[in-house]
Amino acid sequence: MNGVVLIPAYQRPEFLWHCLENIKRAHGADRYHYLFRFDHGHTPELYEVLKGFPLQHEVTTSPRSGYRIGKQSYNLLMGYKHAASMTNGLVLMVEEDVMVRQDFFLFHEAVHHANPNLFCSIAVANPNRRNIVSGPADEYYTSTGDYCSLGVAFRPGVIRDLIAPHATHDYFVNPVDYCRRHLKGTPIGDAFAEQDGLIRRIQWLRHPDKPIAWPWEPRAYHAGLYGCNRGNGPGGTFAKRLEYVTSIIYSDEAMRTFAKHPEWYEDSRPIPLDAPADPIQLQEAPINEATHPIRL
Repeated sequence: MNGVVLIPAYQRPEFLWHCLENIKRAHGADRYHYLFRFDHGHTPELYEVLKGFPLQHEVTTSPRSGYRIGKQSYNLLMGYKHAASMTNGLVLMVEEDVMVRQDFFLFHEAVHHANPNLFCSIAVANPNRRNIVSGPADEYYTSTGDYCSLGVAFRPGVIRDLIAPHATHDYFVNPVDYCRRHLKGTPIGDAFAEQDGLIRRIQWLRHPDKPIAWPWEPRAYHAGLYGCNRGNGPGGTFAKRLEYVTSIIYSDEAMRTFAKHPEWYEDSRPIPLDAPADPIQLQEAPINEATHPIRL
């Protein structure tokens, strides 16, 4: 087993269906154990989607926590802690609306082999930098201060030693106040304090010596048509919702048309998902901080 893949899910089984279909096609997917983490109040349709999933897996559910703004963060961060306790290999996290390319696992394995000192690696195009365009498939770049929670891979020690100490009741009760008191000093101010903002601050403020690795050529994309902070999706049966999602998320034109805001389309551009199974060897190609500044 190369590691554990954490897959949190809640109310969008139609996205989870596509997420898993793409994972099953990915090279090396069968070398991982899959930890599904269903948030409290999840739809039972998630279990229907999992029927017949052929890869080694287990399902855990988040208990009723009483947290409000920290509810989703609690589910995910507890999932990370569980996953990190299970392996000495990589801990990858694929949210239900992230679609992976066939070389998704090969990229993460190669970049952590090339640079053992990473805070993490992320497979999508960097949404936090201006002027980032695709580049050579055999190159990656590193940065600090621009984490996002999309197709990410950690070594378990980073989760256990650097992230988990902040996953406390104090944080979950009031994430904004916790970050204001314990992790202040970033340009993002008090905004974006849920789990991705927490992890971004931890890396930016406490561990800038451990960079984040990004691909010049993305190995996944965020099919964020609707969901948390993006409004509700269509109603109807699971079959109807699945048909709707299927008709849109793989089409650049459809995603541009149906995204409710232009910046959401920019964050969710589809990419081709076919890729060869050849082993990947990566070289670092640094970015120019002046020409690729952080997007705030």
